[in-house]
Amino acid sequence: MLARLRARLGRLERRRRMALVGGGAALAVVVVGGVVAGIALTGSPAAPRHRPRSTTTTTTTVKAHVTRVDHHLCPLTGVPAGHGTVPRRPAIGVKIGNDPNSRPQTGLLDADIVYEEMAEGGITRYLAVFQCRQAPVIGPVRSVRWDDWHVLHSFGHPILAFSGGIDQWDNVVAHLHWLYDANGSFYPMANAYYRTANRVPPWNYYTSTAALWKLDPTNRTPPPAQFRYAKDPAPTATRLRAATLVSFAGGLDVVWKWDSGAGAWERFYGSQPDTDSSGQQLHATNVVIQMVHTFPGPYPESGLTPDTISVTKGSGVAYVLRDGKLETGTWTTPKYGDTMDLRLPDGKPMALEPGTTWVEMVPNGYAVQFTR
Repeated sequence: MLARLRARLGRLERRRRMALVGGGAALAVVVVGGVVAGIALTGSPAAPRHRPRSTTTTTTTVKAHVTRVDHHLCPLTGVPAGHGTVPRRPAIGVKIGNDPNSRPQTGLLDADIVYEEMAEGGITRYLAVFQCRQAPVIGPVRSVRWDDWHVLHSFGHPILAFSGGIDQWDNVVAHLHWLYDANGSFYPMANAYYRTANRVPPWNYYTSTAALWKLDPTNRTPPPAQFRYAKDPAPTATRLRAATLVSFAGGLDVVWKWDSGAGAWERFYGSQPDTDSSGQQLHATNVVIQMVHTFPGPYPESGLTPDTISVTKGSGVAYVLRDGKLETGTWTTPKYGDTMDLRLPDGKPMALEPGTTWVEMVPNGYAVQFTR
C-alpha cells in the first residue's frame, strides 16, 4: 500500500514538473567563449515515468551503426563468455561518484567498461557498464548527467541506473524509449537500491547488477560490441610506462602505469594508488583516452556551477594504451548511437586487447603526458 501511494505521488509530482518544464524536444543554447553552442534535448511528451515496462518488450528501433554480436565472445570485453554463451541480458550503465566523499568506490573492478566523464567544478564521475560481468555491490550511485545517455546510446537497449539529477535531464531520460530509466529516486525503481549505515547521504546509495536486471526482465538482448579486439597491438605501437592526465580529477593528476607482471594498467592519483573499497588497486586491460570538446551546460548543478557537457560525436584525438604500449590516432562517431571508430593515422583500425577497458573522456586543452 505504501509503495503504491509513493508511486502515485511520484507520478503526480512528475506531471507537475513536466508542465513546468514543457515536453517534447527542446534546444538549450549557451554561449561559450563567444561561440553559440546548442544541445538537443530529445524526448517524447507522451510517456509517463511509471509505464508498465515489465509487461512488454521494448518496441522502439534504434537506427544506429552497430557491430554484429558474437554469441561466444562477451561483446564489451572480447573475451570468451562463461559457459560458452553471452548472457541474454542488456548492458547496465551505473552512475558512480568520484568526489572525495565517494571514494573508495565499490564495483568498478567488476565492470566491463568504465567511462570517466567531467561532471562539474572540475570533478569527474564514472559510468560503469556491465553485461557479461556482474557486481554484487555497486556505488555510491549518484545523479545523472547529459553525457550518460549519449554514451549509452550505442549499447542497444541498455539500463541507465542513477539517483535523480537536474529536473530537465531527469525528464529527458524518462522519455528515451531505447533505454530503461532506472532512476532510484522514484518507485518502483528505488526497490533496486539501498542505503548503507557506514556513510552519510547522498554517498551511501548502492545497488547491484542482479537487482537492476530484475527491473527489466523481458529485455534479453545483449549490446553490440563497442570496440575491435586483436591479440597483438599495431606494429607502430611504442613502449609506454605511464600516461598522466594532468589535473584531471578535481585538480589531481590521474596516472595510468603499466604493470608487466599483472599485465594491466594500474590507476593512481599522483603517486598514490587509487583503490576500491576492498583495498584493491583499480586497473584495466586497456585505457582509451578520448579527447573531447566540452562546454558548460545550460542548468546549474551545484549552486551556481553548471554541469559540463562532453561532446562524444564527431571526431578527435585518441590514445590507446594496451600491452604496455601506446597507439596514437583518432576517434570518430558520426552520430549518437554509432559506436566509436578508432583509427591509426594511416586509416587502419586501432584494436584493443580482449579484456576490460577504461575510457577517459578528457577535455581538449587538458595536458596528457607520456612516460616512455
